[in-house]
Amino acid sequence: MLVFHDLPRSHYAIGGKKGNCGNVLHYGQLTCLGRLLLYNHYVFCMNPVSFSTLANAMDFVVGDRNYPLSELFMKGGFIMWPLLLLSIGGVVVLVMCCFSTRAAAVLPPKLVEQAESFIRKRDYTGLAILCKNGDSCYARVMLTVANFMQRNPSAQFEEVREIAAAEGGRQAGFMSRQISWLSDIGALAPMLGLLGTVVGMMKTFFEIANGDFSGGKQRIDMAGGVAEALITTAGGLLLGIPAILAYVYFRSQVHKRVGDLEAAVTHSVSVVATQLHKPRSGPAGAFHEEELPRVPVDPTSLRDVRGL
Repeated sequence: MLVFHDLPRSHYAIGGKKGNCGNVLHYGQLTCLGRLLLYNHYVFCMNPVSFSTLANAMDFVVGDRNYPLSELFMKGGFIMWPLLLLSIGGVVVLVMCCFSTRAAAVLPPKLVEQAESFIRKRDYTGLAILCKNGDSCYARVMLTVANFMQRNPSAQFEEVREIAAAEGGRQAGFMSRQISWLSDIGALAPMLGLLGTVVGMMKTFFEIANGDFSGGKQRIDMAGGVAEALITTAGGLLLGIPAILAYVYFRSQVHKRVGDLEAAVTHSVSVVATQLHKPRSGPAGAFHEEELPRVPVDPTSLRDVRGL
């Protein structure tokens, strides 16, 4: 079984009296990747704990013997290195999915209100500037709509709807492709682990065929070789199962975000449709002569005011 040894409390501290990170930083000024790198820098560099310390804190215990993870990793053979690269890639993809599927990254409520305000004013230049500065899926869709309306002021509703649907589908596809990497990692890791086990078993059986295993001690050595061959399968499963679980979670998140995005874009495009053939309003209290109804005048109905 896996045993987690207790580490000193100061090892987990990122700031405070026991840590070496007393400086106060404004995290809003950091990018998502910068925050992750900053956290790793604090944990693995500035605090008195290293990656090897964390690795040695988790052992595989069989009876009275402890097997450190570093020892199991080396016994697993060359397949453990691709699994290590996959695990690093999985962590990176997981962090990317956490940030890209947030509500603020897909559909910021404040941006939606501001965008519809520009649409009602028929200010598509201001809408384009607003959406260009907004880093979200909704902003990218409405930026495409704003650019199209600037080039085609007399566009029909069907054309605007097709433009919005095309860009919305592109944004949804991007989110789906991003989380699909987790599914790929979850499928590839167990296969690599199985490959390592098959290679290890082949080596063991070749040694049996060559007569290298004979007697009681040799049989024990053969059992150890088989156990080492199974390490890669365990490593692949330990990587693949969390990746699949993360994929299932983020898939539901993407479906929810895409549904919300579709509803918001449909509403905004409907507002655009109401403004397509609406005449522009002039200054307050002013009117245009062509807006007044023209009533025909009957000459026989005119009276001589001097005769009154």
